[in-house]
Amino acid sequence: MSILERLSDPELLSQLGLGQKLAGSLVTAVIGMAVCMIVLAIIMLAIRIMHALMSRGEAAPAEGPAVEAEKTAPPAPEIPAGASGVSTPCAGSVKALNASQGAVVREGDVLLLMEANGSVFQFPAPAAGTVQRLCVSEGDSVEAGQVLVILKDKEDSDNA
Repeated sequence: MSILERLSDPELLSQLGLGQKLAGSLVTAVIGMAVCMIVLAIIMLAIRIMHALMSRGEAAPAEGPAVEAEKTAPPAPEIPAGASGVSTPCAGSVKALNASQGAVVREGDVLLLMEANGSVFQFPAPAAGTVQRLCVSEGDSVEAGQVLVILKDKEDSDNA
């Protein structure tokens, strides 16, 4: 005799002092618990399958801006002697370029604006010099440590 049949047995119910209505509630609760256990088992199986696929490297990579940036991140530019690079400490996106290639800048001039984590950051020139190369464009996604601008030092600009 199954547990559901036992819970529905009028003789057992009378011995326990339970009415038919309460027995129906118990049956519903037992069925609900069984359904929850089945759903939980399916979820656990799905997790195990994903874990197995990921450990073998067969799971599809997540798509999104960060993944696309990794796929298309340019190689680090070579910084020539007599020049310095302005790099970003965090990932974000370039909002505005305030300097152009060949522009003469003073120390502290804002070279570009970048948005990261909902805030806009200014990147000032660390020293006076000439913008030798802009390594990014407006709207580009950048990664932490990426060089944004290469500045030719003023002393080298004067000597050239």
